[in-house]
Amino acid sequence: MAEIIIDFEGCLQGGIREIGIIKTQNLEIVDALDFPSLASSEINGVLMEAFEEPPAFLVAHNAQTEKNLIREYMPYPAGKLASGKFRWGPWLDTLTTYRTLYPSLKDFSLGSLVSDFIKENELRTLAEKMCEKGRNKPHCALYDALCTLLLTKRLSGLVDLKGFIK
Repeated sequence: MAEIIIDFEGCLQGGIREIGIIKTQNLEIVDALDFPSLASSEINGVLMEAFEEPPAFLVAHNAQTEKNLIREYMPYPAGKLASGKFRWGPWLDTLTTYRTLYPSLKDFSLGSLVSDFIKENELRTLAEKMCEKGRNKPHCALYDALCTLLLTKRLSGLVDLKGFIK
């Protein structure tokens, strides 16, 4: 099964500043793309290339943010359905999933979940391998996408993620 883990740095008011994309097969990295500084005119091309082959599902932490930003730049959906129509999704949102599975936690921010559930050495090793020097830290899009991937892989060993994909 092919998945895309995506993270944007930016907001609706200011637009997307960075994009981190990890393409996986059964949550194993196939390709990682980092776009640390983008002109507004480049974003559609980056997204079209990333979604050239629609994944089984997309993964993001607080996926509503990524959904809103994708729709802002590309109002038409991606991914062909049997009906011939297109759509963005389905999505696995690590924020929602961890809230559901661990309701007693007080903080569901990406950094807090990583601190609580991911081995620091595992993240550091992966980030040093995948991220450009100086960009292996929080709030860099590819780094945050790696964090989301590790949180997702952790859960995949504990629960059936299909129930959380919407």
